[in-house]
Amino acid sequence: MSFMFFYARTKMSPNVGGDAVKQYLLDFQERGLPKGVERELKVPLDRNYVVSIVGPRRAGKTFYFYQLIGKLPREEVMFIDFEHPLLEGFEPKDIVELLKLQREVAGEPSYVFLDEVQEVRGWEKFVRYLQDEGYHVFVTGSSSKLLSREISTQMRGRALKFTLLPFSFREFLKARGFEPKKRLSSRREAEVEAHLMEYLRWGGFPQVVFEGEEALKEALLMEYLDMVVYKDVVERYGVMNTHLVKLLIRSIMRSFAKEFSVNSLFNTLKSQGIKVSKASLYEYLDHLEDAMAVFLLKKFSYSLRTSELSVPKAYPVDMGLPRLFSFSPDIGRLMENTVFLELLRRGREAYYYKEHREVDFVVLERGSPVELIQVTYAGDWEDIRPRELDALIAVGKKLNVENLRVVTWDYEKEGEVKFVPLWKWLIEWVES
Repeated sequence: MSFMFFYARTKMSPNVGGDAVKQYLLDFQERGLPKGVERELKVPLDRNYVVSIVGPRRAGKTFYFYQLIGKLPREEVMFIDFEHPLLEGFEPKDIVELLKLQREVAGEPSYVFLDEVQEVRGWEKFVRYLQDEGYHVFVTGSSSKLLSREISTQMRGRALKFTLLPFSFREFLKARGFEPKKRLSSRREAEVEAHLMEYLRWGGFPQVVFEGEEALKEALLMEYLDMVVYKDVVERYGVMNTHLVKLLIRSIMRSFAKEFSVNSLFNTLKSQGIKVSKASLYEYLDHLEDAMAVFLLKKFSYSLRTSELSVPKAYPVDMGLPRLFSFSPDIGRLMENTVFLELLRRGREAYYYKEHREVDFVVLERGSPVELIQVTYAGDWEDIRPRELDALIAVGKKLNVENLRVVTWDYEKEGEVKFVPLWKWLIEWVES
Protein backbone atom coordinates (compact mmCIF):
# COMPACT_ATOMS: atom_id res chain seq x y z
CA MET A 1 0.00 0.00 0.00
CA SER A 2 1.63 3.24 -1.10
CA PHE A 3 1.31 6.58 0.69
CA MET A 4 -1.00 7.87 -2.05
CA PHE A 5 -3.32 4.87 -1.86
CA PHE A 6 -3.30 4.95 1.94
CA TYR A 7 -4.43 8.55 2.16
CA ALA A 8 -7.03 8.06 -0.56
CA ARG A 9 -8.38 5.15 1.47
CA THR A 10 -8.70 7.42 4.50
CA LYS A 11 -10.67 9.89 2.37
CA MET A 12 -7.80 12.33 2.08
CA SER A 13 -6.68 13.51 -1.32
CA PRO A 14 -3.21 12.32 -2.41
CA ASN A 15 -1.97 15.90 -2.17
CA VAL A 16 -3.19 16.34 1.41
CA GLY A 17 -1.63 13.00 2.38
CA GLY A 18 1.72 13.96 0.89
CA ASP A 19 1.60 17.37 2.55
CA ALA A 20 0.86 15.82 5.93
CA VAL A 21 3.90 13.57 5.75
CA LYS A 22 6.07 16.39 4.43
CA GLN A 23 4.99 18.50 7.40
CA TYR A 24 5.90 15.63 9.73
CA LEU A 25 9.39 15.43 8.19
CA LEU A 26 9.85 19.21 8.21
CA ASP A 27 8.71 19.53 11.83
CA PHE A 28 11.39 17.08 12.88
CA GLN A 29 14.07 19.11 11.08
CA GLU A 30 13.17 22.22 13.06
CA ARG A 31 12.23 20.62 16.36
CA GLY A 32 14.60 20.85 19.28
CA LEU A 33 15.77 17.51 20.59
CA PRO A 34 14.75 16.74 24.18
CA LYS A 35 17.55 16.62 26.71
CA GLY A 36 17.89 13.59 28.91
CA VAL A 37 20.38 11.39 30.69
CA GLU A 38 23.15 10.45 28.30
CA ARG A 39 23.07 6.69 27.92
CA GLU A 40 26.20 4.58 28.23
CA LEU A 41 25.54 2.46 25.15
CA LYS A 42 27.99 3.23 22.37
CA VAL A 43 27.29 2.43 18.72
CA PRO A 44 29.20 3.32 15.54
CA LEU A 45 27.79 6.22 13.51
CA ASP A 46 29.75 5.97 10.27
CA ARG A 47 30.08 2.29 9.52
CA ASN A 48 28.49 0.42 6.64
CA TYR A 49 26.27 -1.62 8.95
CA VAL A 50 22.59 -1.60 9.84
CA VAL A 51 22.67 -0.71 13.53
CA SER A 52 19.82 -2.32 15.44
CA ILE A 53 18.90 -1.09 18.93
CA VAL A 54 16.64 -3.60 20.65
CA GLY A 55 15.09 -3.23 24.05
CA PRO A 56 11.81 -3.36 25.95
CA ARG A 57 9.20 -0.69 25.52
CA ARG A 58 9.74 2.47 27.57
CA ALA A 59 13.46 1.77 28.01
CA GLY A 60 14.37 4.99 26.20
CA LYS A 61 15.21 3.79 22.67
CA THR A 62 13.68 6.86 20.99
CA PHE A 63 15.57 9.21 23.30
CA TYR A 64 18.71 7.26 22.57
CA PHE A 65 18.09 7.95 18.89
CA TYR A 66 17.85 11.64 19.76
CA GLN A 67 21.19 11.34 21.56
CA LEU A 68 22.78 9.95 18.40
CA ILE A 69 21.04 12.43 16.10
CA GLY A 70 22.30 15.31 18.23
CA LYS A 71 25.84 14.41 17.13
CA LEU A 72 24.97 14.72 13.42
CA PRO A 73 24.05 17.57 11.04
CA ARG A 74 20.25 17.67 11.28
CA GLU A 75 19.72 18.21 7.54
CA GLU A 76 21.46 14.89 6.89
CA VAL A 77 19.04 12.96 9.12
CA MET A 78 15.69 11.40 8.29
CA PHE A 79 13.81 10.20 11.38
CA ILE A 80 10.71 8.03 11.11
CA ASP A 81 8.55 6.76 13.98
CA PHE A 82 6.54 3.84 12.68
CA GLU A 83 4.11 4.09 15.59
CA HIS A 84 3.03 7.53 14.35
CA PRO A 85 -0.58 7.49 13.04
CA LEU A 86 0.48 9.09 9.75
CA LEU A 87 2.51 6.00 8.90
CA GLU A 88 -0.13 3.40 9.63
CA GLY A 89 -0.33 1.03 6.68
CA PHE A 90 3.24 1.69 5.54
CA GLU A 91 4.64 -0.97 3.22
CA PRO A 92 8.26 -1.61 2.16
CA LYS A 93 7.76 -0.11 -1.32
CA ASP A 94 6.67 3.21 0.26
CA ILE A 95 10.26 3.95 1.27
CA VAL A 96 10.96 5.44 -2.17
CA GLU A 97 8.13 7.94 -1.75
CA LEU A 98 9.27 8.73 1.77
CA LEU A 99 12.82 9.50 0.59
CA LYS A 100 11.39 11.72 -2.12
CA LEU A 101 9.43 13.75 0.44
CA GLN A 102 12.50 14.00 2.68
CA ARG A 103 14.55 15.41 -0.21
CA GLU A 104 11.89 18.04 -0.81
CA VAL A 105 11.93 19.31 2.77
CA ALA A 106 15.60 18.94 3.77
CA GLY A 107 17.70 17.51 0.95
CA GLU A 108 19.32 14.14 0.52
CA PRO A 109 19.76 12.36 3.89
CA SER A 110 22.86 10.42 4.83
CA TYR A 111 21.47 8.90 8.02
CA VAL A 112 18.12 7.16 8.31
CA PHE A 113 16.67 6.44 11.76
CA LEU A 114 13.69 4.07 11.85
CA ASP A 115 11.95 3.81 15.22
CA GLU A 116 9.94 0.69 16.19
CA VAL A 117 10.53 -0.77 12.74
CA GLN A 118 8.92 -4.10 13.64
CA GLU A 119 5.54 -2.36 13.18
CA VAL A 120 6.03 -2.76 9.41
CA ARG A 121 5.62 -6.23 7.99
CA GLY A 122 8.59 -7.07 5.77
CA TRP A 123 10.65 -4.16 7.13
CA GLU A 124 13.91 -5.92 6.31
CA LYS A 125 13.20 -5.38 2.60
CA PHE A 126 13.33 -1.59 2.70
CA VAL A 127 16.16 -1.59 5.27
CA ARG A 128 18.16 -3.74 2.87
CA TYR A 129 17.29 -1.28 0.08
CA LEU A 130 18.46 1.68 2.14
CA GLN A 131 21.68 -0.11 3.01
CA ASP A 132 22.34 -0.99 -0.64
CA GLU A 133 21.77 2.66 -1.59
CA GLY A 134 24.55 3.73 0.78
CA TYR A 135 22.55 5.21 3.66
CA HIS A 136 23.65 4.79 7.28
CA VAL A 137 20.66 2.96 8.74
CA PHE A 138 19.64 2.73 12.39
CA VAL A 139 16.58 0.83 13.60
CA THR A 140 14.95 0.22 16.95
CA GLY A 141 12.49 -2.43 18.01
CA SER A 142 10.97 -4.04 21.07
CA SER A 143 11.51 -7.58 19.80
CA SER A 144 14.60 -9.57 20.73
CA LYS A 145 14.31 -11.24 17.32
CA LEU A 146 14.63 -7.93 15.47
CA LEU A 147 17.92 -9.00 13.93
CA SER A 148 17.66 -12.75 14.03
CA ARG A 149 20.27 -14.83 12.27
CA GLU A 150 18.01 -15.20 9.24
CA ILE A 151 17.40 -11.45 8.88
CA SER A 152 21.05 -10.65 9.53
CA THR A 153 21.91 -13.03 6.69
CA GLN A 154 19.57 -11.07 4.41
CA MET A 155 21.60 -7.98 5.32
CA ARG A 156 24.66 -9.82 3.94
CA GLY A 157 26.24 -9.89 7.37
CA ARG A 158 26.32 -6.09 7.54
CA ALA A 159 24.22 -5.76 10.68
CA LEU A 160 25.08 -5.01 14.30
CA LYS A 161 22.71 -5.61 17.21
CA PHE A 162 22.85 -3.68 20.49
CA THR A 163 20.62 -3.99 23.56
CA LEU A 164 19.27 -0.99 25.47
CA LEU A 165 17.72 -1.75 28.86
CA PRO A 166 16.17 0.64 31.40
CA PHE A 167 18.62 2.90 33.26
CA SER A 168 21.63 1.24 34.82
CA PHE A 169 22.37 2.35 38.37
CA ARG A 170 25.07 4.65 37.03
CA GLU A 171 22.54 6.29 34.70
CA PHE A 172 20.02 6.42 37.55
CA LEU A 173 22.52 8.34 39.67
CA LYS A 174 23.12 10.79 36.82
CA ALA A 175 19.36 11.34 36.62
CA ARG A 176 19.48 12.24 40.31
CA GLY A 177 22.37 14.65 39.76
CA PHE A 178 24.77 12.36 41.61
CA GLU A 179 28.14 11.76 39.97
CA PRO A 180 29.06 8.10 40.54
CA LYS A 181 32.55 7.56 41.96
CA LYS A 182 34.24 4.53 43.48
CA ARG A 183 35.63 6.43 46.47
CA LEU A 184 33.10 8.35 48.56
CA SER A 185 32.95 9.95 51.99
CA SER A 186 30.82 8.20 54.61
CA ARG A 187 28.05 10.75 54.12
CA ARG A 188 28.07 10.40 50.34
CA GLU A 189 28.20 6.61 50.66
CA ALA A 190 25.04 6.73 52.77
CA GLU A 191 23.44 8.87 50.06
CA VAL A 192 24.34 6.46 47.30
CA GLU A 193 22.94 3.56 49.33
CA ALA A 194 19.68 5.47 49.74
CA HIS A 195 19.60 5.98 45.97
CA LEU A 196 20.30 2.28 45.49
CA MET A 197 17.36 1.31 47.70
CA GLU A 198 15.11 3.57 45.62
CA TYR A 199 16.51 1.99 42.45
CA LEU A 200 15.77 -1.49 43.81
CA ARG A 201 12.22 -0.49 44.79
CA TRP A 202 11.18 1.32 41.62
CA GLY A 203 13.63 0.23 38.92
CA GLY A 204 15.11 2.17 36.05
CA PHE A 205 12.42 2.88 33.47
CA PRO A 206 13.19 6.53 32.61
CA GLN A 207 9.61 7.80 33.01
CA VAL A 208 9.34 6.13 36.40
CA VAL A 209 12.71 7.53 37.51
CA PHE A 210 11.68 11.10 36.69
CA GLU A 211 8.19 10.79 38.20
CA GLY A 212 8.03 12.07 41.77
CA GLU A 213 4.73 10.62 43.01
CA GLU A 214 4.77 6.98 44.00
CA ALA A 215 1.16 6.41 42.89
CA LEU A 216 2.06 7.60 39.40
CA LYS A 217 5.24 5.52 39.38
CA GLU A 218 3.10 2.46 40.06
CA ALA A 219 0.60 3.49 37.37
CA LEU A 220 3.41 3.83 34.82
CA LEU A 221 4.73 0.36 35.66
CA MET A 222 1.24 -1.12 35.32
CA GLU A 223 0.78 0.65 32.00
CA TYR A 224 4.03 -0.88 30.82
CA LEU A 225 2.80 -4.39 31.59
CA ASP A 226 -0.49 -3.63 29.82
CA MET A 227 1.48 -2.57 26.73
CA VAL A 228 3.48 -5.78 26.84
CA VAL A 229 0.29 -7.83 27.01
CA TYR A 230 -1.68 -6.02 24.33
CA LYS A 231 0.99 -4.68 21.95
CA ASP A 232 3.72 -7.29 22.22
CA VAL A 233 1.65 -10.45 22.77
CA VAL A 234 -1.96 -9.94 21.67
CA GLU A 235 -1.36 -7.74 18.60
CA ARG A 236 2.00 -9.13 17.52
CA TYR A 237 1.10 -12.81 17.87
CA GLY A 238 -2.69 -12.80 17.72
CA VAL A 239 -3.06 -14.27 21.21
CA MET A 240 -6.65 -14.12 22.46
CA ASN A 241 -6.34 -15.49 26.00
CA THR A 242 -5.14 -12.30 27.74
CA HIS A 243 -6.23 -13.66 31.13
CA LEU A 244 -3.75 -16.52 30.83
CA VAL A 245 -0.96 -14.15 29.74
CA LYS A 246 -1.61 -12.03 32.83
CA LEU A 247 -1.62 -15.11 35.07
CA LEU A 248 1.76 -16.07 33.60
CA ILE A 249 3.17 -12.58 34.23
CA ARG A 250 1.88 -12.59 37.81
CA SER A 251 3.47 -15.97 38.47
CA ILE A 252 6.83 -14.83 37.08
CA MET A 253 6.82 -11.60 39.08
CA ARG A 254 5.96 -13.37 42.32
CA SER A 255 8.76 -15.91 41.88
CA PHE A 256 11.33 -13.68 40.20
CA ALA A 257 15.01 -14.57 40.60
CA LYS A 258 13.96 -18.15 41.27
CA GLU A 259 13.64 -21.25 39.14
CA PHE A 260 10.48 -20.93 37.07
CA SER A 261 8.83 -24.17 35.99
CA VAL A 262 6.11 -24.02 33.35
CA ASN A 263 5.19 -27.57 34.32
CA SER A 264 4.61 -26.53 37.95
CA LEU A 265 2.50 -23.55 36.87
CA PHE A 266 0.50 -25.81 34.57
CA ASN A 267 -0.26 -28.20 37.43
CA THR A 268 -1.21 -25.31 39.74
CA LEU A 269 -3.61 -23.79 37.22
CA LYS A 270 -5.07 -27.20 36.45
CA SER A 271 -5.70 -27.85 40.15
CA GLN A 272 -7.59 -24.55 40.29
CA GLY A 273 -9.86 -25.61 37.47
CA ILE A 274 -8.28 -23.28 34.91
CA LYS A 275 -8.25 -24.88 31.48
CA VAL A 276 -4.89 -24.41 29.82
CA SER A 277 -2.48 -26.33 27.66
CA LYS A 278 1.16 -26.65 28.59
CA ALA A 279 2.08 -25.76 24.99
CA SER A 280 0.23 -22.43 25.32
CA LEU A 281 2.14 -21.56 28.48
CA TYR A 282 5.47 -22.25 26.79
CA GLU A 283 4.36 -20.22 23.78
CA TYR A 284 3.28 -17.24 25.87
CA LEU A 285 6.50 -17.37 27.88
CA ASP A 286 8.42 -17.24 24.59
CA HIS A 287 6.41 -14.16 23.60
CA LEU A 288 7.29 -12.42 26.88
CA GLU A 289 10.94 -13.26 26.28
CA ASP A 290 10.73 -11.84 22.77
CA ALA A 291 9.23 -8.62 24.16
CA MET A 292 12.18 -8.53 26.59
CA ALA A 293 9.81 -8.23 29.53
CA VAL A 294 11.50 -11.21 31.16
CA PHE A 295 14.80 -13.05 30.74
CA LEU A 296 15.38 -16.73 31.41
CA LEU A 297 18.73 -17.88 32.79
CA LYS A 298 19.76 -21.48 32.07
CA LYS A 299 21.53 -23.77 34.51
CA PHE A 300 25.23 -24.25 33.86
CA SER A 301 26.35 -27.58 32.48
CA TYR A 302 29.12 -28.69 30.18
CA SER A 303 26.37 -30.62 28.38
CA LEU A 304 24.48 -28.28 26.05
CA ARG A 305 21.44 -30.56 26.09
CA THR A 306 21.33 -30.63 29.89
CA SER A 307 21.61 -26.85 30.04
CA GLU A 308 18.90 -26.28 27.43
CA LEU A 309 16.48 -28.69 29.14
CA SER A 310 17.08 -27.25 32.61
CA VAL A 311 14.46 -25.31 34.56
CA PRO A 312 15.47 -21.65 34.07
CA LYS A 313 15.50 -18.82 36.57
CA ALA A 314 13.28 -15.88 35.59
CA TYR A 315 14.40 -12.26 35.85
CA PRO A 316 12.10 -9.31 35.00
CA VAL A 317 13.60 -6.56 32.85
CA ASP A 318 13.11 -4.07 35.67
CA MET A 319 13.15 -4.32 39.46
CA GLY A 320 10.05 -2.12 39.79
CA LEU A 321 7.77 -4.72 38.20
CA PRO A 322 7.64 -7.30 41.05
CA ARG A 323 6.34 -4.67 43.47
CA LEU A 324 3.10 -4.56 41.46
CA PHE A 325 2.41 -8.05 42.80
CA SER A 326 3.92 -7.79 46.29
CA PHE A 327 3.96 -5.09 48.95
CA SER A 328 7.58 -5.80 49.87
CA PRO A 329 9.60 -7.86 47.38
CA ASP A 330 12.62 -9.61 48.90
CA ILE A 331 15.60 -7.21 48.88
CA GLY A 332 18.10 -10.02 48.33
CA ARG A 333 16.26 -11.18 45.22
CA LEU A 334 16.00 -7.60 43.95
CA MET A 335 19.76 -7.33 44.37
CA GLU A 336 20.22 -10.59 42.44
CA ASN A 337 17.93 -9.33 39.67
CA THR A 338 19.98 -6.13 39.50
CA VAL A 339 23.22 -8.08 39.18
CA PHE A 340 21.73 -10.22 36.41
CA LEU A 341 20.65 -7.15 34.40
CA GLU A 342 24.05 -5.55 34.89
CA LEU A 343 25.79 -8.66 33.58
CA LEU A 344 23.48 -8.44 30.58
CA ARG A 345 24.45 -4.79 30.01
CA ARG A 346 28.11 -5.72 30.21
CA GLY A 347 27.62 -8.37 27.55
CA ARG A 348 28.62 -11.20 29.87
CA GLU A 349 27.50 -14.77 29.22
CA ALA A 350 26.04 -16.12 32.45
CA TYR A 351 24.30 -19.18 33.91
CA TYR A 352 23.27 -20.27 37.38
CA TYR A 353 24.77 -23.30 39.10
CA LYS A 354 22.79 -25.94 40.96
CA GLU A 355 24.16 -29.38 41.68
CA HIS A 356 24.04 -30.20 45.40
CA ARG A 357 25.30 -26.64 45.91
CA GLU A 358 23.98 -23.39 44.45
CA VAL A 359 25.75 -20.36 43.01
CA ASP A 360 23.81 -17.42 41.64
CA PHE A 361 25.95 -16.73 38.56
CA VAL A 362 28.60 -18.57 36.60
CA VAL A 363 30.20 -16.11 34.17
CA LEU A 364 31.74 -17.55 31.01
CA GLU A 365 34.26 -16.33 28.46
CA ARG A 366 34.57 -18.30 25.21
CA GLY A 367 32.60 -21.14 26.75
CA SER A 368 34.71 -21.53 29.90
CA PRO A 369 33.78 -20.42 33.45
CA VAL A 370 35.92 -17.48 34.59
CA GLU A 371 34.01 -15.99 37.52
CA LEU A 372 31.49 -17.06 40.16
CA ILE A 373 29.17 -14.52 41.79
CA GLN A 374 27.02 -14.96 44.87
CA VAL A 375 24.57 -12.21 45.87
CA THR A 376 23.48 -11.69 49.48
CA TYR A 377 21.75 -8.94 51.46
CA ALA A 378 24.56 -8.69 54.01
CA GLY A 379 25.78 -5.64 55.88
CA ASP A 380 28.65 -7.27 57.79
CA TRP A 381 30.49 -10.57 58.19
CA GLU A 382 27.90 -11.97 60.62
CA ASP A 383 25.24 -11.64 57.91
CA ILE A 384 27.14 -13.85 55.46
CA ARG A 385 25.53 -17.28 55.29
CA PRO A 386 28.20 -20.00 55.62
CA ARG A 387 26.22 -22.21 53.22
CA GLU A 388 26.47 -19.62 50.41
CA LEU A 389 30.18 -19.00 51.00
CA ASP A 390 30.99 -22.72 51.21
CA ALA A 391 29.09 -23.31 47.96
CA LEU A 392 31.05 -20.58 46.20
CA ILE A 393 34.42 -22.02 47.26
CA ALA A 394 33.45 -25.63 46.54
CA VAL A 395 32.03 -24.86 43.09
CA GLY A 396 35.07 -22.70 42.34
CA LYS A 397 37.34 -25.69 42.97
CA LYS A 398 35.12 -28.00 40.94
CA LEU A 399 35.03 -25.67 37.92
CA ASN A 400 38.65 -24.52 38.40
CA VAL A 401 37.60 -20.88 38.83
CA GLU A 402 39.70 -18.62 41.05
CA ASN A 403 37.73 -15.37 40.60
CA LEU A 404 35.16 -15.69 43.38
CA ARG A 405 32.97 -12.73 44.31
CA VAL A 406 30.21 -12.08 46.83
CA VAL A 407 28.09 -9.01 46.12
CA THR A 408 26.79 -7.69 49.44
CA TRP A 409 24.78 -4.73 50.63
CA ASP A 410 27.46 -3.05 52.71
CA TYR A 411 30.34 -5.44 53.43
CA GLU A 412 33.71 -5.26 51.72
CA LYS A 413 36.81 -7.38 52.04
CA GLU A 414 39.63 -8.62 49.81
CA GLY A 415 40.92 -12.16 49.93
CA GLU A 416 40.42 -15.54 48.31
CA VAL A 417 36.79 -14.48 48.02
CA LYS A 418 36.20 -10.82 47.19
CA PHE A 419 33.32 -9.14 49.02
CA VAL A 420 32.04 -5.95 47.39
CA PRO A 421 29.00 -3.76 48.11
CA LEU A 422 26.40 -3.79 45.35
CA TRP A 423 26.59 -0.03 44.75
CA LYS A 424 30.37 -0.19 44.24
CA TRP A 425 30.14 -3.20 41.91
CA LEU A 426 27.46 -1.43 39.86
CA ILE A 427 29.43 1.76 39.32
CA GLU A 428 32.89 0.25 38.87
CA TRP A 429 32.32 -0.70 35.22
CA VAL A 430 32.76 1.95 32.56
CA GLU A 431 32.37 0.96 28.94
CA SER A 432 35.53 1.66 26.99
